[in-house]
Amino acid sequence: MRIDRFQTFALDAYRQAPEIVSAEPWSDGTRRPHGIQLTLATGGTVRHAITRVRVMGEDLDQPEEPVLGEPPAPVEPRPAPAGVRDRQTAAFLAAVLAGTGNKELSRAYAYDEQSQNPGFGVEFHNGSKVHMLLV
Repeated sequence: MRIDRFQTFALDAYRQAPEIVSAEPWSDGTRRPHGIQLTLATGGTVRHAITRVRVMGEDLDQPEEPVLGEPPAPVEPRPAPAGVRDRQTAAFLAAVLAGTGNKELSRAYAYDEQSQNPGFGVEFHNGSKVHMLLV
């Protein structure tokens, strides 16, 4: 899934989550041109950047051809968002995306404790990946 379509997909998914009051596109201008800003029901604001690792040899001038497969299993119970830039909130956001049933997604996961920064990722059946750092 290409980055613009992923951002739209993620916005739609977040807007369906009762723990999220609002979800809007976000960018810091140049360094992070894609991202999302969320307002949580707890009152906190969370921002995450979006970067994409494309499939080797992918021609971005050609139309996208989605590859479908088994979607990730929903995470039950879904973790509650804790803060605005922590691993539990990253796990919550990954769980929201995993729970959509989107057949292009093969995996949605929070970064583990080895990662310096809290964030999460999505892997797709076509081999591309999206990384989202909480900023």
